[in-house]
Amino acid sequence: MVEIDWNAVNTRELCKLFAEQVRRGNRPNTYLNSVGYAEVEKGMKDRLGIEVSKLQIKNKWDKLKEDFKAWKKLAVSDIPGCGKFRKQGLQNEEELQVCFGSIISIGTDHWSPHMASAEEGQNGTNEEDTAEGAADIGQNSTNEGDTQEDPSPVNENGKRAPRFIQEKGKKPKTGTALLIQEAVTSMATSASSYASKKEGKYSIDEVMGHVLACGADYETNEYFIASELFVKKEQREMFMTFPSNEFRFSWLTRKYMGKYGK
Repeated sequence: MVEIDWNAVNTRELCKLFAEQVRRGNRPNTYLNSVGYAEVEKGMKDRLGIEVSKLQIKNKWDKLKEDFKAWKKLAVSDIPGCGKFRKQGLQNEEELQVCFGSIISIGTDHWSPHMASAEEGQNGTNEEDTAEGAADIGQNSTNEGDTQEDPSPVNENGKRAPRFIQEKGKKPKTGTALLIQEAVTSMATSASSYASKKEGKYSIDEVMGHVLACGADYETNEYFIASELFVKKEQREMFMTFPSNEFRFSWLTRKYMGKYGK
């Protein structure tokens, strides 16, 4: 097998060919089908004069998929594997989005404080009001020797966020300490709320299990359209409202026909 020089030009052309085959429906699950592979082989030979095997195409697909996943994760945190994109951005991002955007997940349980801040800003939360509330608590602290408990807010899952108890014999917390405590409690509550809103009632893994159970195997059009639809929690919840596997399979078939008409 002749080794391929995956330089910028060759990789760019391969990404274009990949995206073309995905748009034509030749990626029924997470890989191209036999038609897609054959078209990519032909395209590389016609356009660049390079003979490439199916195995080489598949290996490069896997590598590009990992690069795209690392690139997406880079937007939210410093995660191993993402460092190589610090100095140079992802090449061929538009084509890779077409190829892998609907079949990878970077996890919905990842949270950082700036995400919560963004949501709070949208909901009209005022930082000054939060600080004033924390200062009021500091002024109303209990006397030394008493046990002090702060009520913990209940999140959307019905669980309470961690609370902090002032033990007997210790000095009451100062206004600054209470302010920090309030911030930590708020962050914990926001993190839980953020994860719940992003994930929805049903996870992708759970719903895709029901897709297989209703008869939509990996190579079917129904499984393919499910992989596109169920990245959205609203579509997952709609699918789970159907009372039987027959209704679910029929719904997926109609969704595929409505989008691709074949």
